[in-house]
Amino acid sequence: MGKILKRISILAGIFILSAGIYFILEQRTVEKSETVYTTMEEASLPVVYTDMFGMETNRLTGYLQDMQQKTAREAITILPEDRKLQLNIKHYGNSVLKVRYEIRSLDLDRLVEKTEVEKWKEQEGSILVTLPIQNLLNKGSQYLLHLTLQTEKHETIHYYTRIMLEENHYAEEMLEFAKDFSLKTLDREEAKSLVTYLETSSTEDNSSLGHVTIKSSFSQLTWAGLDMQLHGDMEVTFKELNGIMGQIGVNYQLTREAEDGSTEFYDVSDYYTVKWSAQRLYLMDFNRITNQVFSGGREFYSGKRILLGVGNDDTVAVTSSRNKRYLIYTFNRDLWSYDQEDGKAVKVFSFRSGTDDTGRSDYGQHDIEVVSVNDTGDIDFLVYGYMNRGKHEGYMGISLCRYDQESGTIQERFFVPVENTFERIREDVEQLTYLSSGGMLYLMLDHAVYAIDLNSNEYMVVADALAEGSYAISDDRRSLAWQEGPDVYGSDKIHLLNLETGQKQEITGEGDSYLRTLGFVRGDFVYGLAHPGDLWEIHGRTEELPMYALRIVDENLVEETRYEHGGYYLSDVTVEDARIHMQRLIKGPDDDYEYYDEDTIVCNTASEIDKMAGIGWYASETRYKVYFIQLDHEIKSSRTIRISVPKQITYDTSETLTLKANQQLQDIQFYAYSQGQLRGVTSDFMEAVQMAYDKMGFVTDANQRILWDRVNRSNARTIRDPQGAASALTRHLDSFSSSQDLGEGMMMLDARGCTLNQMLYFIDKGYPVIAYGEGNNYLLLYGFDQYNVSVYDPLSGQAYKMGLNDAGEYFAGYKNDFVAGVSVD
Repeated sequence: MGKILKRISILAGIFILSAGIYFILEQRTVEKSETVYTTMEEASLPVVYTDMFGMETNRLTGYLQDMQQKTAREAITILPEDRKLQLNIKHYGNSVLKVRYEIRSLDLDRLVEKTEVEKWKEQEGSILVTLPIQNLLNKGSQYLLHLTLQTEKHETIHYYTRIMLEENHYAEEMLEFAKDFSLKTLDREEAKSLVTYLETSSTEDNSSLGHVTIKSSFSQLTWAGLDMQLHGDMEVTFKELNGIMGQIGVNYQLTREAEDGSTEFYDVSDYYTVKWSAQRLYLMDFNRITNQVFSGGREFYSGKRILLGVGNDDTVAVTSSRNKRYLIYTFNRDLWSYDQEDGKAVKVFSFRSGTDDTGRSDYGQHDIEVVSVNDTGDIDFLVYGYMNRGKHEGYMGISLCRYDQESGTIQERFFVPVENTFERIREDVEQLTYLSSGGMLYLMLDHAVYAIDLNSNEYMVVADALAEGSYAISDDRRSLAWQEGPDVYGSDKIHLLNLETGQKQEITGEGDSYLRTLGFVRGDFVYGLAHPGDLWEIHGRTEELPMYALRIVDENLVEETRYEHGGYYLSDVTVEDARIHMQRLIKGPDDDYEYYDEDTIVCNTASEIDKMAGIGWYASETRYKVYFIQLDHEIKSSRTIRISVPKQITYDTSETLTLKANQQLQDIQFYAYSQGQLRGVTSDFMEAVQMAYDKMGFVTDANQRILWDRVNRSNARTIRDPQGAASALTRHLDSFSSSQDLGEGMMMLDARGCTLNQMLYFIDKGYPVIAYGEGNNYLLLYGFDQYNVSVYDPLSGQAYKMGLNDAGEYFAGYKNDFVAGVSVD
């Protein structure tokens, strides 16, 4: 009997031990004070590559949410002539069960094809799939390809790319050019053949390897002679093909053996804008961004510095606790903490994995925003964008986390899924993220401001449908002001909210005056007053509501300054740091406004917030510009530095929040792109063109349809029958007040303020441009060459030519008042 009991005890012990090991290894969790902690799971989603011209290109990342066409700008895939698109799906052990795809128009309104693939070829670590795309596509038109996979672990994984049947055959040459260019920069001798493409300028910043352009020196282009080695493969992505213009991104990682024998890693993104011609490809623009991966080793802590490495201003940020003990800094999408008293360094958060050699954990469509640091070293921070790994892998969104310094653990407070691009989320997060001492987090997201109570994870909509020019946020993000109502030029009330205290105040006009939100000078609010009858309209479109006065008030609405001079009106008011710039207008004889002069209000009490405070750089003989974090106390010996990484995170109290605004912004939005980046989103077409222009960019609508492109234009064009070609525009001219989709496969654009040269793009696409000159009648611009622009006067029926320079000066004298149209089929 005793032997039996002994055996039972031994078996029970083995079972308990086995269960414990299974629990640790498989679930990877530990119990601490009834809170369940777990390490961050490794990346699990498959990655899809497209085959173009025998090259593995266009890495497509998987989403566990339907992103519609929001992420379609990530890549465009050129189909072979037989339309049989080959895909390499690297599943990394996540076996694929089903492959489906559908093809739609970019606005999603028209379904072209929906197919489930029945067969594929298995090979080690991946499957080869051929999509049998039907003969239903128009050459030269772009479509959305939405691929979905079902795997053993996930019911539906979404992948997106735009596809196109090429009218010409420029794409292969463009892709090969970009990859060859990047490879040659790693060999100084090979790179000598690239000199002909450079436009080296002595006025360019030649001090950094972090940012290299077409105007940089040959030394910068070739890594200053450093022995850089390619780590892994170069990933080539076709970002855009529009006529004779192509844009290609090449992403890769380099390594270098440092002077102390350690290995340095560098993340590199090259971006090319090329233009095809019968003679050769022209490199219109080149932009390289390089950021070193900070390993955090003891050797980087020296004197009063933490040496970060090669980088860029927008990839490094630092803040500190009020007692200055803890320095919290981000560099190249990693979050670090340093205790200046104890010499303790913590890599608080990073998606990078020491075991992942697939590159999935290094996918760079995310960033980190620190929202608060307390005197005990606890940190509240946002991880936003694409979630590379962990519980929310495959989602685009915002995660609020808290790092507890004492326990060395991370607790997620909430997660907000967002069906938008990383660039749009970043734009919102950088505008407004503020955590009050009372635990209220304020977030801007898609033209709305939300307040989230961290005590209950309940939220409320503070303001929504915020249009450009109708709201302002102070530099310290503690104050928000917004106009009431949808009309930027017709509001009689402004709401002013102190985000720290929650105090909300209202500003009303004087008599029948309308109010304009202009900005903040530190904590002081600046707004304008205007009479409704002073609305300035030109040819049916609002130009401005000139203001008769400007007021500056403190947080209690006590007036500090009033600017008002009888007979003068204020326009184009900008608030920058401690200065308020404005144009002054006067009314002419026909009640039209005329420019008079400019004026500036200087606020002596205000001081600029230095975003680079605590961050420095020095000129290295080998690596050029090297960034560092400035310390308050000198490190006597780097050997005393203790370095750790929190390996535990809990989601116990986390909730998934779906933020919904009450109203959506109705204005058409224009997206400006250049050098592989979203430069900005605006409802002003002219402003979008200006944002894209200098870097050879382009402008799209919300459906990713190109509306304007600087590069894709021929040298000459003449439209036959300009009146007939312009009929769709002229039919709507009398009722035209702002940019609109005509619903006839055409977008009608208010292009006032653009230059004549920028308008030639539309003529080249076959649409005459409406241009206003002397009198209230319009002219049609219907042709151009390198010397002249062709003009047709519908009133007289006469056609004539004007020299390009003369015409540019003439139309500029009438405010460059253009209306343009472009096909959006």
